[in-house]
Amino acid sequence: MGIKIRKRFKTTGDKPEKAFSELVQVWVDVCGMIGERHLLIQGWAFHPRHKSLEFHLEHIGSEVDTNADGIEGLNYFTLRTTRLDVNRHFGFEGSSRWGYSLLVEWPYDRAVDNKALRMTVSAADQVKEVELKPFAELGGEAVFGHCMTWRTEEKAELLDVMFKSMGNGIFGIPGLRKLEESQLQSKINWHWDNVLAVAGHGLFLSGWLLDGHLDLANLVLRTTDGSYSRNLLKESVRYARPDVLEAFPGKAAQGYKAGFFTWVPMPHLMERAHLELLFFTKEGSLGIFPLQQTNIREDITKASQQVLVNFNVSGGEVQSNMRKHIGPALSALWANRHYLLDEPQVEVLQFGREVKDPKRSVIVPLYGRYDFLLHQVAQFTEDADFAETELIYVLDDPRLYDAFIPFCYDTSMLFPVGFKVIYGGHNRGYAGANNLGARYATADKLVLLNSDIIPSRNGWLSRIEQKAVSLEAVGVVAPKLVFGDGTIQHVGMNFSRSPQFGNLWVNEHPGKGNPEWLMDIDPVMESPAVTGACMFISKALYDSIGGLDETYVLGDFEDSDLCLKLRKAGYRHYVLTDEKLYHLERLSQNLFENCDWKFKITLYNAWQHTERWGSLIEQLVR
Repeated sequence: MGIKIRKRFKTTGDKPEKAFSELVQVWVDVCGMIGERHLLIQGWAFHPRHKSLEFHLEHIGSEVDTNADGIEGLNYFTLRTTRLDVNRHFGFEGSSRWGYSLLVEWPYDRAVDNKALRMTVSAADQVKEVELKPFAELGGEAVFGHCMTWRTEEKAELLDVMFKSMGNGIFGIPGLRKLEESQLQSKINWHWDNVLAVAGHGLFLSGWLLDGHLDLANLVLRTTDGSYSRNLLKESVRYARPDVLEAFPGKAAQGYKAGFFTWVPMPHLMERAHLELLFFTKEGSLGIFPLQQTNIREDITKASQQVLVNFNVSGGEVQSNMRKHIGPALSALWANRHYLLDEPQVEVLQFGREVKDPKRSVIVPLYGRYDFLLHQVAQFTEDADFAETELIYVLDDPRLYDAFIPFCYDTSMLFPVGFKVIYGGHNRGYAGANNLGARYATADKLVLLNSDIIPSRNGWLSRIEQKAVSLEAVGVVAPKLVFGDGTIQHVGMNFSRSPQFGNLWVNEHPGKGNPEWLMDIDPVMESPAVTGACMFISKALYDSIGGLDETYVLGDFEDSDLCLKLRKAGYRHYVLTDEKLYHLERLSQNLFENCDWKFKITLYNAWQHTERWGSLIEQLVR
């Protein structure tokens, strides 16, 4: 069934041939006005030798028109539909679509005069003019009253055409049949597990929808201020829910995907918005039911898990679903959280001797556990470089504060290395913690360091700085990192595609896991990117690009993002493989009980990274 949009101007038209005029039978059932801007013309047209008939509608003016020739043509949609009653009347056997519907966009601020419209039916070069009835207001079930013998998909197409032309004005058609919840649930069942609202961004809706006979034409979210969402039936992810099919036996075929989630962009959404879900059936009935939202503010960890729980990371739609639903939802959650966080009431506490005019500032974020501070400070005690180093620990976990401060005091009594503690009152994530530390750093050089990094020998800070002086266009410099068993963790960072997960670009560490003695590498290596576990960078350069990007969640891809940002600006990155530190990787982040959720967060970060840097990475890996 085709949908045709035509723009026509007044023409004289050819006179129809008599034979065609006698053979073609045309009937007009309905000439109606839907609101003030749309006309609906419905009926049937039969010709025994022409199954395909063309319909043309044009405005030829009326007595009130002073210059009919200049009137702009009409936009209209034409649908051909099944009319079994016509088949029976003419004794026609076989399938054919004798019915027609013309939905016309009426551009004039005046009533419709049927005498001012000319409708013709044609086949090949033969034309017959059709007399139209006077137009009357049309509403309610009368709009769909002549659809009784239409196929389900034909009714759906009429509604789809009406939505395309009328938009959400279709819900304002007077007299539509309204359904109570019990009436609708005789055919359709649903339940929403999560209605997560982020003011100023949108809403994440998830649960299940059981419409086994495909009775729904449209599912729309509406706010009381008159804002409508898109059709959620077409903009949602569906997945298997066998528990739902078991609970409603016979309501849907095996394999029906009842699971449902979608991100609904609504930039004008308010926290106190009153939401309604509009269920519009293919029979033209409307059910309107309230939807209670849950406003998400600062505590978004649980909300992020709810967004991700039914996200299938192994399907072929990973990137598409991430781009349309998961990515926007997580971006909104975390962006809103950063917006809501007040300017930190920062506490700066000095433990031990304060270093005046330091040569470098070493920034170490702490989250989940803080005992690594003791091990690092113990190692730094014998290193003369720390007499000229500002050592900054950024506490990024409010849960630890009460126990952490006495711990710092005790540690400062045991070891002579002084250190500063910065506490911002909130968890800001890996990037936010480093950025906060950089704001309070007083040296011209920065070293970003994980709390689970331990040096292999003293003097590593000054040696790396000295070697970096001779390098060209220096962006970031990093040492070699090895695991406690002597295998390689980091000698630079590269990128590779992940076909298993939507062909996203992911970070990889060449040589990772190989014995250190087996690696034949140059003492200075250029690399597309380096790890954030230990980064040397000038403070001026760090500040000029805004530091680490805080839109990545929980500490993935911020380091490569920073490196690519600098790479785009013409800087180069180096690994000094003759300088070795030990990395107890991820021990400082032993806090995720749900590894599946953490992995999906990593995929979200990979998607965001790919969207931003995919083209540059393509150039770097050639």
